[in-house]
Amino acid sequence: MMNLVKRALSAGSTGQTCCLIPMFLLLAVVAVTTAEAQGPPGGAMPPPEVALGAAQVKTVPVSYEYVGMTEASKTVEVRARIQGFIETRSFVEGAYIQEGAGLFTIDPRSFKADQDIALAQVEQAEARLKLAQQDLQRMRAVKVPGAVAATDLDQKAAEEASAAAALRLAKAQLAKAELDLSYTKVVAPLTGYIGKALKDIGSLVDNGQNSLLAVMQQVDPVYVSFQVSESDFLTWKRETKDGQLALSQGQKAPRVEITLSDGTPFENAGVLDFENVNLEMRTGTVELRATFRNEDRVLKPGQFVKVHLTGWERPNTLVVPQHAVSRRKGRSSTSWATTTRRKSGTSRLGRGLGKTGSCWMGLRGASESSSRGSRRSGPAAVWFPRPRRRRRRVLNPRRPNRRQADRNTP
Repeated sequence: MMNLVKRALSAGSTGQTCCLIPMFLLLAVVAVTTAEAQGPPGGAMPPPEVALGAAQVKTVPVSYEYVGMTEASKTVEVRARIQGFIETRSFVEGAYIQEGAGLFTIDPRSFKADQDIALAQVEQAEARLKLAQQDLQRMRAVKVPGAVAATDLDQKAAEEASAAAALRLAKAQLAKAELDLSYTKVVAPLTGYIGKALKDIGSLVDNGQNSLLAVMQQVDPVYVSFQVSESDFLTWKRETKDGQLALSQGQKAPRVEITLSDGTPFENAGVLDFENVNLEMRTGTVELRATFRNEDRVLKPGQFVKVHLTGWERPNTLVVPQHAVSRRKGRSSTSWATTTRRKSGTSRLGRGLGKTGSCWMGLRGASESSSRGSRRSGPAAVWFPRPRRRRRRVLNPRRPNRRQADRNTP
């Protein structure tokens, strides 16, 4: 290379010197590129640069998220208890109705007549009982010995008892007639929403298969049911028993919160109060249910919500940054450093802590973890701290971009 430079400088004419300068520059670029490609002496590649992040052992909060569905706390079928024709309907379909409000009216005329008959029978029975009591008192009032036979006295006592029993029977029939008459007015059994009217005015109903009139649902409080995988359920039980998972201080039960489909959180927190005894074999899940106050009736049955279970914490947990975690198919791993050499291993990934980090089990005693460049570092690579920087997209000058290729295409 130096001989070529000397030849260029020793050239006699100015034109020859000007022609050799571009060739000199070209050879210099080739030489520098070749030297950089060869790397340091000995053929060894320089150690890759990685960024180091501190790993901390601390108590971290634990939360779970599932998809749930709202359910009515009570669902009642409004049915007719007697046979008759519907005369009136006193509600608007889909309205929110208070308990005891009138819904339907069934023709009461035949039941009013039955009540009058039963009332008359009660009056007759009372009269017979009164007469039997008077006859028995007269016979007992006779003081002459032998004037009244013992059989006659026994007969009058039996007649009094029979009249008393007949009066009780008449009163029972009257109560039944009054009850049937009250069934002609169908009222709301609870406070909640009522669905569509299943029978129109003029329809014949009875107390059998043709009795369903409407369906009402109570939404305050409201239930939220969600499915928990069998693995999560078993993890809860095992880690709670081993002390790896515990409720936060001052809490007796996990806190349940929900987020609506539009992303807004529901204002009231719920209480986890039901765990199904059976495992759903088709999906491998366990059904859990929480109860929420719903005074403003924001929630209606059938809504999909996101369920957030909070209130747990995991003590003595190693926390590493999110960007230090590498995920592969079927497993997750991270790298950590204790000296100037790199150690790597596969550990079970715990629940994430949002954008701040991920909690890991099994990395006890690690002091620093890799965050960048761990894929390029080998088992004996030396780690060099380097500041994290944003990746920039570099265009290949030899490869035109899509717009330029489309523009050059005839």
